[in-house]
Amino acid sequence: MMAAIDTGAGVSLSFLLEGLVRADDLLKYGDMIVTGLSDDSRKAKKGDLFIAFSGGRTHGLMHAADIVRKGIAVVLWDDSYENSDEIIRDISRSVVCLHCEGLKMKVGEIADRFYGHPSSRLNMIGVTGTDGKTSIAHYIAQCLDEPSARCGLLGTLGNGFIGELTVTGLTTAPVVEIHQGLSDMCDRGAVHAVMEVSSHGLDQGRVNAVSFDTAVFSNFSQDHLDYHETLEDYAAAKKKLFSMPGLRAAVINLDDAFGRELAEECKSRLCVWGYSTCADITDLKQYADYIVHAREIEPVENGYRLTVKTPKGSGKLGVGLLGSFNIENVLATLATLLVSNVLFDEAIKRLHSLSPVEGRMEAIKVKGKPAVIVDYAHTPNALELACKAAGEHFQGKLWCVFGCGGDRDNSKRPLMARAAEKFCEKIVITSDNPRHEDPQKIVDQIMQGFAVQDAVKVIIDRKQAIEYAINNAGENDVVLLAGKGHECSQIIGDSYIAFSDSHVARGCLGVLS
Repeated sequence: MMAAIDTGAGVSLSFLLEGLVRADDLLKYGDMIVTGLSDDSRKAKKGDLFIAFSGGRTHGLMHAADIVRKGIAVVLWDDSYENSDEIIRDISRSVVCLHCEGLKMKVGEIADRFYGHPSSRLNMIGVTGTDGKTSIAHYIAQCLDEPSARCGLLGTLGNGFIGELTVTGLTTAPVVEIHQGLSDMCDRGAVHAVMEVSSHGLDQGRVNAVSFDTAVFSNFSQDHLDYHETLEDYAAAKKKLFSMPGLRAAVINLDDAFGRELAEECKSRLCVWGYSTCADITDLKQYADYIVHAREIEPVENGYRLTVKTPKGSGKLGVGLLGSFNIENVLATLATLLVSNVLFDEAIKRLHSLSPVEGRMEAIKVKGKPAVIVDYAHTPNALELACKAAGEHFQGKLWCVFGCGGDRDNSKRPLMARAAEKFCEKIVITSDNPRHEDPQKIVDQIMQGFAVQDAVKVIIDRKQAIEYAINNAGENDVVLLAGKGHECSQIIGDSYIAFSDSHVARGCLGVLS
């Protein structure tokens, strides 16, 4: 949740809430001015419009006494809390209270009005899919960001500009924070903005009233069934990005079955750019208006060389990124650049300079010691791709250290085991972010997926597991540390304990700065 902000003169309630609350209420209170928006009672300030709706664990009205003491100007509330009427009677003597039916899904429109429609002033790009969102978003931002035309970035690693991101703890931040962040980016010279858009964010209305120009789809596989319950629900949430009002173009992975289905649905109303690594794209042409195609893909020590063919030009491209899935991510980026009116030759030049994203196939190499790759892979599909990638670039035995997060989709745990067992000679199962689950129980569920359990080492303590793998691997081997990537803490219960896979690995390799 975001802090309240100060906008100087403020905004009238009639402007913010027209069409969203009872007309009689606006006649009575419409001239009132609010100087900030807040949905977090801890950070609310005098003069704010406080938005009280049901969040993940609590309802804003549960903190009514706190917000009244702080001098909130107006409370906008819905009745999704069982004691809401009683609370409103108590606080309405001290603060104006306005009811808004279905408030949660209207907050985006209110925030968009308050901050002056920031997304409509930007080339706004949304990226969704099961895996690859962070990499694609960062690659697009790296390529579009210029001193005279900045590109904002919102996602898993934080919000802001490349190199100066503020961590939010969520892939897609709360809706008020998103609009406030976009406004700040506009004030700081942004012309473009790219956002990772999660299925949770789409389902919960966190990107409501964001005016997207281009939507990008990476891939679809099992994840988040603890939240969506079925793959059909998960898929439906993803599709919402491609039905956002005002959307002009879609960039879609045509090598993905769900991507082809999505492209077919979008083609009648959007300009669809597909991308593919297939040798023959003849059968894919029916799904897209334009296709960005990779050919002659050659793995090299630190990345790939390939030829790309697009409607805007063709040419050779070298990228310093590990993993064949990164070829798809680069194609998605190239297609998005072309949609954003970057000339082909200039787009190729910018792609040549791409840097890996922290915790995404991040390689740590020390002469005479095993190579280590730190990756965020935490789905069966992502783990399989990460394992394949390690095998493409390194010749020795492949070690894999991974676990599964607690309080999350437990049906994918044995599937993670099967993915690792396909490619890895050595496997160490450990703890990830156990949250409120027993780490041993999580490990037991992972172990059910192995055909040969005796070949798997179990070390619950993650630091010890990483040290064991690196210290026992040969100098020509590669150790894949999967699941946590960029994360700098381990979640145990409600506590966040400082922990970094990269830091532990560097310590083992003797390269800590």
